[in-house]
Amino acid sequence: MCKRLLLINGLLGALACSHAMAKQDLIAYSASAQAVYTKIKASGESFSPSLLQLKGEVAFTDGLMDGIGLQALIAAPMSDAKENNLTMDVKQQSGIYLTLTSPDTQPEDLKVSVLLGYASTELETNLPSLGNLAKNKDTFSDFSYGVSLQDRIMRNKNFYWTLDYLRYYKDDHLTIDGFGLGVTYAF
Repeated sequence: MCKRLLLINGLLGALACSHAMAKQDLIAYSASAQAVYTKIKASGESFSPSLLQLKGEVAFTDGLMDGIGLQALIAAPMSDAKENNLTMDVKQQSGIYLTLTSPDTQPEDLKVSVLLGYASTELETNLPSLGNLAKNKDTFSDFSYGVSLQDRIMRNKNFYWTLDYLRYYKDDHLTIDGFGLGVTYAF
């Protein structure tokens, strides 16, 4: 809980600082909604629950920091996944990322961004054959990275198709990846 509060406070602080710069057209804002196909590999099994992910980004558009941004995301479950009578559900997911984009990218160009940051995923597993003892909820948090592609939907409109790949978590026993497709609006 403290980590999530720290993430939210950091984003709010960045937004507050950027508000003064936005008046000088040094900052760009965007918001995105995506359907995310999640691939969770654990103990030799694969699970694929779906998520609805909301993202917000603040990025510099001029000067030394041109092409650098800060992105926050939060996701909620749309469906769970079952394999061998074991149900896995992503209860919630959040993350904060530094985004790196070429400063030469124009609004009409395919925008390619590298994302480096921190993500937290809360998983719930349930094996009904064991009754109430079979429910388990755990949170997995660590360094996260990925890539995002954005392309304008219609000429002279601020709507973009967005395709993302993110590795939310990885250790010796668990891997959590996400493949997202959605729409972004650039303010």
